[in-house]
Amino acid sequence: MPRLAAALAGLLLIALVSVAGVAPAAAASFDCAKARTKVEKLICKDPQLSRQDEDLAKAYGEALKLWDGKIAAYVRMSQRGWVGSRALLPPDMGQGGILCIDDATALSCLRAIHADRIAVLRNPGFRLSGIYTRGQDFLGVKATPTGLELAYQLADANTSQGFTDDGAKVKVLPGQTIVAFPLAGTGPDACRLDASFSIDQVTVTQKGPCGGAQLGGWWKRDQTRDPEAELF
Repeated sequence: MPRLAAALAGLLLIALVSVAGVAPAAAASFDCAKARTKVEKLICKDPQLSRQDEDLAKAYGEALKLWDGKIAAYVRMSQRGWVGSRALLPPDMGQGGILCIDDATALSCLRAIHADRIAVLRNPGFRLSGIYTRGQDFLGVKATPTGLELAYQLADANTSQGFTDDGAKVKVLPGQTIVAFPLAGTGPDACRLDASFSIDQVTVTQKGPCGGAQLGGWWKRDQTRDPEAELF
């Protein structure tokens, strides 16, 4: 009888919750009782977003351990920047770095950017991403959900910029630290950078003219800069 009474009590509680129109708070990586922003409240209300938020927290925790935790400062900065861009922007304002608009598309947009961010953090190439400097020159290596992109900006105005092809992301395998980045041109005009990464630098071997740019040599990782935030 005690078991039957407990079961009936449980069923009665579920029925009362349903009648009152109140659903139990969805799981999330934070306390939903303390949710303040509209994004946090949407995460707590939507089961899919809530699961994604938990997966995101796990992926972020894993990323903090990359290179034995020695690029954790960069990972934290990158994640703070992404969280800042996760806010909802009023429909009548310009993007301003915010990824989703506060309208009927907000929920689907938030689901999409969470899926993308999880994929970025779990991309084997994320551990190689960052800004690498050589004097006033810099390389930006950015992880995407499906691969890596590279761009460079040089102080020499005659050979100032170059990019990998947006339509052909460079794939990276788990544990891989040597990556070939094809930039532009074909035949004798082709440009390719073979990059060998370590915790705090990348050594570049240049193959081809690269429009006159001199990119070979070693570049130092700058953990205070995020390729997601660099406009070049």
